[in-house]
Amino acid sequence: MTKYVETQRFHCSNAAGRNYTVIEQMRSSRFSKNPRTDYVTEDGDVAERLDDGTFLLLVSNEVVRVS
Repeated sequence: MTKYVETQRFHCSNAAGRNYTVIEQMRSSRFSKNPRTDYVTEDGDVAERLDDGTFLLLVSNEVVRVS
């Protein structure tokens, strides 16, 4: 069974000024020795971390920056 542990929250905004909260979660399983980091918004959209201050929202293809 996979467990998710929230490790950090990032307050971000897009170019139009819309605010997002991106949640960093560590995903681990009792069968896996290497935990994986996933990023999602509070609305459940999947995000990909591009660098320390930038995320890409995969469904809408929006770039959001940590504010």
